[in-house]
Amino acid sequence: MNNFSFSDTLRFDVENLISSKLNSLGIMFRLFARNKDTQSLNKKLENSKYGTTHKIQDALGVRIALYFNDDIELVHTILNEIFIEREKDHSIDIMTAAEFSAVRYNIIYELPERLLNGERNFPASAHLIDTTFELQIRSILSEGWHEVEHDLRYKAKQDWIGNDVESRKLNGIYATLETSEWTMIKIFDELAYKHYKNKNWNSMLRQKFRLRLTTQELHTDIRNYFDANLNVAKDIYRIPRKALLNKMSEKDFTLPLNVNNLVYFSNLFFINDEGLNKITPSMFSEEFLTN
Repeated sequence: MNNFSFSDTLRFDVENLISSKLNSLGIMFRLFARNKDTQSLNKKLENSKYGTTHKIQDALGVRIALYFNDDIELVHTILNEIFIEREKDHSIDIMTAAEFSAVRYNIIYELPERLLNGERNFPASAHLIDTTFELQIRSILSEGWHEVEHDLRYKAKQDWIGNDVESRKLNGIYATLETSEWTMIKIFDELAYKHYKNKNWNSMLRQKFRLRLTTQELHTDIRNYFDANLNVAKDIYRIPRKALLNKMSEKDFTLPLNVNNLVYFSNLFFINDEGLNKITPSMFSEEFLTN
């Protein structure tokens, strides 16, 4: 019997690496992690391929549930900056136009060497357990559906044999959730545009970028500048959210997340407006231009 499982310390370290990165960017998410227990590992090892041609890659599993489903690929890209992906081992389903079904977005990452140093039991099971963890990325609306489906259909396949109508209905619920997710993003985009047209700059920025920001309001000098220079406000509004977050991640953004710092950062890397440059604190520019 195999008695190996990763330590809670390793799991906490991986959770903290992921949470710190996503929190620094204001991405809205929930994170869950677990180590496979001995019973689960031994059950999986009953498959003869393990220990011969394959190693178990999900002894540590992490799941990220994102508030917005357009963040899934974004988070994948961001986490590739801090972990090494085993791209040949990932399970990412390609959505088709012809059908609605649950989509897997499972990635295999190598565990950082510095985190493995404390895993005293690992060498004894190196032929069975890979130095990897599995990351699943989902949207938060689909999270509950996946949990129900996993426990009551995936783990009980025999209960669904010959019951295709009920199975299709269950998939239909997933289809409704997916449609609702895209509709929700559309609502926020429409709301941001209304605030842009009405010169409600604080609200425009909050709804446009959909980030976990502090309650700090936009500084008076920025509001006045936008009022007098609508073309600049328009340029800020038109910055793609994904491009902004990718750039923030690339520059290791760790400053307080508020609408003012978003404007300063957006101008620094996407617009370079002379007027906004003048009201940007010198320490802010130095923080990023010297990196």
